[in-house]
Amino acid sequence: MLAALLARGAAAQVTLTLTQTPNVFPAPTVVDYNAGVVVNPTGILFTITLAGAAANRTTSVAIRSGSATLGGGKPIGDLEWRRADLVGWNAMTTTDATVESRPVRKNTLNDPWSNQVFLRIRLNWVTDPPATYTAPVVFTLTVTTP
Repeated sequence: MLAALLARGAAAQVTLTLTQTPNVFPAPTVVDYNAGVVVNPTGILFTITLAGAAANRTTSVAIRSGSATLGGGKPIGDLEWRRADLVGWNAMTTTDATVESRPVRKNTLNDPWSNQVFLRIRLNWVTDPPATYTAPVVFTLTVTTP
C-alpha cells in the first residue's frame, strides 16, 4: 500500500504527518481465508500539528483510494479501513470519507492531535485466488475556519 498526502485549506499553518511501518499485508493463510479477511497488523498513524498564528480552525482527515480495484478484478470496496478507537470497518471508496474531524487552536485545543487507521482485505475462497493486491491509499487534510 502506498500512502499519499493531499492538503487543502490553510496548509501553511497546519501539517498532517503520516507514520507507518512497512504497510504490507501478510500473505493470506488458510486461517485468513476461513476468517474471511487478512488484516494488516500495523496501522497508519496520522498527526495534526499547528504552526503560525493561534487562530481557531477545524481540521478534518479523510481517506480514499486512488484506484477502483485492488488488482485481479478485486473491487476496492474489499479493502476496508477503521479508526483505531472505533470497532466498525468501512469499505474503501474512490471518494473522500471522513476519518475524523476536530476543532483546533494553537498550543491549546487539540494541538497536536492524532489517531491511527487500520486496514484489512476481505477474502473469499471462491473468487480470490492467492495474489498480491495493491491500491494507493490517499489521506486528505482539510482546514476550515469557524
